Amino acid sequence: MDMVLDSAARCIECGACTRIQDEGCGCAFGAWGPFATRVAGERERGAFSQESSDLLFTCAMCGACTIDCPVGIDAPAVVRAGREAFLELHPDAASRWRPMHVDLAGNALAGLRASRGIRFEDALNGETDRCESLFFPGCTLTTYAPELTRAVSEYLQQAGEVDGMTTLCCGNPLALLGLAPRYETYARGIGKRCAERGIRRIVTGCPNCHHALRRAQEMGFIDAGIEMCALPRVLAQMGAHVPATRTIEADARTFSVHDSCYDRYDGAFGLSVRALLPQGSCREMRHHGRESLCCGSGGLVSYYDVSVCEARRARRMAEFRECGADCLVTACTSCANSMLRCDAGAPVRHYLELVFGIEIDWPALRRASAAFADCGGYEFSGEGDDEPILPDYA
Repeated sequence: MDMVLDSAARCIECGACTRIQDEGCGCAFGAWGPFATRVAGERERGAFSQESSDLLFTCAMCGACTIDCPVGIDAPAVVRAGREAFLELHPDAASRWRPMHVDLAGNALAGLRASRGIRFEDALNGETDRCESLFFPGCTLTTYAPELTRAVSEYLQQAGEVDGMTTLCCGNPLALLGLAPRYETYARGIGKRCAERGIRRIVTGCPNCHHALRRAQEMGFIDAGIEMCALPRVLAQMGAHVPATRTIEADARTFSVHDSCYDRYDGAFGLSVRALLPQGSCREMRHHGRESLCCGSGGLVSYYDVSVCEARRARRMAEFRECGADCLVTACTSCANSMLRCDAGAPVRHYLELVFGIEIDWPALRRASAAFADCGGYEFSGEGDDEPILPDYA
């Protein structure tokens, strides 16, 4: 709570955060200082009001409202601390997000991959001879787009850019939920696996993973000497590009890039995706780069109130339509999934689809997900479901 109290003390209520809340993200926190004061006070009293709980668990934790805070308040950090305090008082509430407990064998993404028969050789499990350079695609890319993931991994390996890949999650869902001790244990486990395998470079396939792994380095869980490289930047340096003539979105001549929430801090993905597009083809949405809006999937809000996610998706898609581009391009499969849920027929593409000419089969994913739910796959009550994915370090 020291950080929360410090945020409360430093806030000058200048209105910078409320402007972006009003313009786009749809949150209703108001100035962060008073809210931080409320969180600290309710935690001290041992009871959170319904209003505070709703605000904590419907926040996308996108960071847009404090990216330019003049006193350096970090809204996502305040919310993480608030969620942690809430779950300390109400530990049973964590079961609501049980499918996203990614440190356990029974989690939504691992289970869905297993149900679809998706498997990759995992270099962090010692399934490759050597691995100084690792491809870390992220759990959504491997689950939603296995064929595309395999093609990218093979392309990188054949070029000598990586030696292997992993299907591990970066652990960010645990951090978002406020399950801090479990997140730290899991992140340390990733760090130890990397050390054992001699990893010196990681090519990250997802903006969320890139941010989470770099944050784990800053916290000392992963060796700070490991180089973190954003996949689109690596591809651009290799000479890859979105061809003018292609089979996917063949008629699209103009593109608008949706910048992922975590990419607002350094633009490692968004800037390179723009460089991969045909020259002069990019049309920007009103909110982009540092001021990009959440796609609706941020903060694991769908497990608390899906209507909030739907409103954010609709707001983002409205901005895309306003800009007049032919195709909306993302660097995150979760973002693409979210915005396609708003409009299944919208021209939304992951940039890797355009570069490699391999389409993500969203209808197949939806059918598999429905079948997984129908058979009780999301209940995670089977033998081994509560076992840690990294048992040696739990």
